[in-house]
Parts: sequence; C-alpha cells; structure tokens
Amino acid sequence: MLPPAHPPVPVRPGSAPPLTTPTSFPLPPSLAQQPVAEATSHEEEEVTRLIELTQSTCKSMCVSKPSQYIRQLEAGEGTTGGEFSDCVFSAGFDDIIAAAIMDADANLKTLVEARSRSDWLRWKEAMDCEMTTLERAGTWSTVPRPSGKNIVGLKWVFHVKRKADGSVDKYKAQLITRGFTQIYGVDYFTTFSPVTKLASFRTILAIAARLDWNIKSFDFNGMYLNGELDDNEEIYMYPPPGYDSNETIVKRLCKSLYGLKQVGRKWYDTLSHALANLGFCVSQADPGVFCACVAEHVLILAVHVNDCIFTGSSKDLIAQYKKKINACYALTDLGPAHWLLGIKIMCNRAACTISLSQASYIDAILACFALADTKPYRSLMVHQQNGPNLS
Repeated sequence: MLPPAHPPVPVRPGSAPPLTTPTSFPLPPSLAQQPVAEATSHEEEEVTRLIELTQSTCKSMCVSKPSQYIRQLEAGEGTTGGEFSDCVFSAGFDDIIAAAIMDADANLKTLVEARSRSDWLRWKEAMDCEMTTLERAGTWSTVPRPSGKNIVGLKWVFHVKRKADGSVDKYKAQLITRGFTQIYGVDYFTTFSPVTKLASFRTILAIAARLDWNIKSFDFNGMYLNGELDDNEEIYMYPPPGYDSNETIVKRLCKSLYGLKQVGRKWYDTLSHALANLGFCVSQADPGVFCACVAEHVLILAVHVNDCIFTGSSKDLIAQYKKKINACYALTDLGPAHWLLGIKIMCNRAACTISLSQASYIDAILACFALADTKPYRSLMVHQQNGPNLS
C-alpha cells in the first residue's frame, strides 16, 4: 500500500514557485546558440590554469631549510672531507662503529676460522687453558662410546676481552655444549633456576638503609662449572673439537658445563646445599634469598645467578661468612655494593638513604636509537617524606 501523497504547498500570489517544482527558464540567444560541450571544456581549462597558478605560488612562498644534520655534513663534520662521500658516518658514532668493526673482526665463529688467523697461537693458548681448567675440575671422564645413547655436541666460543682504552686484554676461549641436542627425559629433566626478584633486592636495600647495615657485593667465579649432576643424568659428549679425534671414545659429564639445559638448576641446587650447611635457610617469599640468624645478629644473602649482595647487622660476621663461602666456591669480593644488575647503587649512611640509578642503561638505549642529542623533558616524581628514601 502506497503512503498518502503530501498535500500541495500553497503558493502566495506574486511569490516564486517552490524548489521542488521543476521550472525551465529561457536562455539568451547568445548562449542558446553556443554548444554546451565547448562551454564546459573552456571552464575546465580555466579551473586547471588557476590551480596550477595557486600551487606554483605556494611553492615559491614555502622555502625548506636544511636540518642541522645536513648542515653538519655540508660543513664536513662526520665525513672524510668537506664534500659528501658515498659512505657518510655521523661524528657521534665513529667510536661505536669502530668498536663494532673491531669486535666483528676479532671475535671468531668457528675453529676453522681461528686456525686461519695470524693470531692462531694466541687462540690455541686460550683453548689449552680452558681444557686444563676443565680437566682439573673433574668435569668429565673418558669412556667407550655406548650404544643407544644420545651424544651431545660441543663447540668453541671465542672472545677478545679488551681494556677500557680498547687494547686487547686477553684472548678467551670457552667450551660449551650444544644443549639443543639434548632429549627431555633422557639427559635432562628440571631446568627451572630461581633467582632473586628485583623487588626483593629493593626490599633488602630498604631494610639495610633503615637499620644502617653494611651492604657488600661479590660474584662467583665459573659458577656453572660447580654444579653436580645426578646419577640418573647420563650425559655423553663428543670429544672437544681440535683435541681428541677418536670416534670410539666419548666424554661422560660428571659436572655441569656451559650450554646444558639444566646448568642453571644444578648451580642453584649446589649453592643451596652449601649455604644450608653454613646455617642459611631459604626464604619462603623468594627462593633466591637466604637468611641466617647467628646469636642476636641477622645475615641476608641475595643471589642472582652469580651476582650477590650480602648485608646484616654485624660487619664482622659478614666478613667471616664471606670467607666460609669462598672456601666452598671461589668468589671475587667487590667490596661495598655500587653496581647490581646494571643498576648503580648510591648509599648515604648519614642520611639513611639509598638511591638507585639506571642512567647508563638509559644512555645506552638512547645512543642505540640515535636519540642522545634529544632535549630532556622533566616530569614530576613522588618524594617519600618519612622512612628510608629508596628512589
């Protein structure tokens, strides 16, 4: 059913008809004789000419200025001369690029590449040193190759350790296992390794600042080589590349080695047993934190793989227990805690405050993305009025 039609709009006498009413107007004779297509074409040409004139006027008024980086390059900064070259390096990244090229040239990928170098004798000396260390530690035993057992591969990792001025400090070669060739349930089981949480580190530092305790730091030397394997973990390896070439013999691991899937777990279990024998107990809140009560004094040890901070109510007990831990596993005493996991620690015992800073990490990120020259922006920060200041 169609809707009812709208009633007609009344028109007053002498007024114009409504817009909805079609109306035809007579054209003048001059326009009526001119073709419509020619008039449309002429109008289009006129509009196109006006648009081109407007664009050219805008372009002439907007003059682009070269950026500061372009002006530096034109002045010869960061280039090999006063003119542009095919390869232009920014002046602020010359040292970084040179160091990257030096490291890429010095650090090798394979044993074959190391043998082809002119400094092969230095690398061979580093490999012999690593083999001597592993054999003295009783890392493996030589046995006939068993049938039906998974054999894990080995590889050498080469690295040049440099001094602060960029000169070579020493050549370092490390023998690691190819852990991706291990089979779950055959030569490894549990791999989870607890480490101290960052929130626990901050809490321990806050307690030490509040109670005015000494905070010491140290790290373990070759911690992963101290892990003991269980009897049900039979891990067989090929002979180290570049030494034994007899295919009828293999190495059975007695201790953990770098690259194994369970190496972190084994080190934690070994350290936990050693600390338990010294009177430490594992924290229920964080398995990476160990506590000990000696008479009326308290000792707190936080371990993150091999980085440790040690605090407590007695300075003498801290020194005494560091010697006991060192007797179990070799460690490097770093003195008062200044750095921890890339975080700078600043202690003010007179004001009972501890400040944490990651300025070096921020600077490294800015330099990595070429933002070191950007302008800083200040933002508000909540300041704690009472208690220790752990910013």
